[in-house]
Amino acid sequence: MAISMILITGATGRIGSKLVESLLQSGKPVRVLVRNSQKAANLQALGASVCLGDLNRLDHLDVALQGCDRLFSIPPNTINQAEQEIQLYQAAKRTGIQHIVKLSTVKSDPESPCQFFKHHATAEQHLKQSGIKFTILQTNSFMQNFLWFSHEMRTKGTLSLPMRDAKTAPIDIRDVVRVGSAILTEEEHEGKTYNLTGSELLSLAEIAEKLSIVANQKITYIDASSLDFKQTLIQSNVPEWFAEAVTTSWQIASKGKPTLTDVVTQIGGKQPITFDEFAWDYKTIFAQE
Repeated sequence: MAISMILITGATGRIGSKLVESLLQSGKPVRVLVRNSQKAANLQALGASVCLGDLNRLDHLDVALQGCDRLFSIPPNTINQAEQEIQLYQAAKRTGIQHIVKLSTVKSDPESPCQFFKHHATAEQHLKQSGIKFTILQTNSFMQNFLWFSHEMRTKGTLSLPMRDAKTAPIDIRDVVRVGSAILTEEEHEGKTYNLTGSELLSLAEIAEKLSIVANQKITYIDASSLDFKQTLIQSNVPEWFAEAVTTSWQIASKGKPTLTDVVTQIGGKQPITFDEFAWDYKTIFAQE
């Protein structure tokens, strides 16, 4: 299947940067729309075509999309996320994009109290009605999210989250990239929504036990109150609306019952990375210095 150019938004993030690298290594032409010129230079050094621009600017979108036939949309967690995505999809239609792959969440819900999940649902609905061929990749949670709590684990020996004893189905972002790369270059995925998970259902207590082994110290899971968790986020200088959305996302996760899928194996062509494998790969971050 001939591909003229793949545009990736969110290309400087955890998933986007690895997706760019994966596609370039397989010989696919890649363009990125980024705001940060320094990060753009890093992607350009890998071989990506770079457009400096902003998702809020229609003229920037049209320039970035021109000449592309595929789009991988990794939306930012912004206060106007749905609006940005819809503008992007409208621009994609104007410029002749043939296939859009959207990264989303299995918790997307137009009635969700979590702003992130509501935005994803709104954008999904617009994409499905756009007339453009699409694939939606929904995830439960990312293993790499636990890197955010590595300082607490190293210094206090705790992992504090408002998750009660609920289980999650975390996926390594490297598996998301593997699936995304395949979908961008194959045609049989058009019109489909996939739920991407790892191979294990894990509670936070079980995750803490696994990280204890890698960190070579006891890490205890603490079921934090939502109020305490939100205040901790605010104290780290994130906006209050963002802290509220993140806290609500964990509250929703604490009531969820995720289902494991074999999408990574079927589309990505190999078994998902286990949490143990992830933890050992990032040992230098989790372990005490």
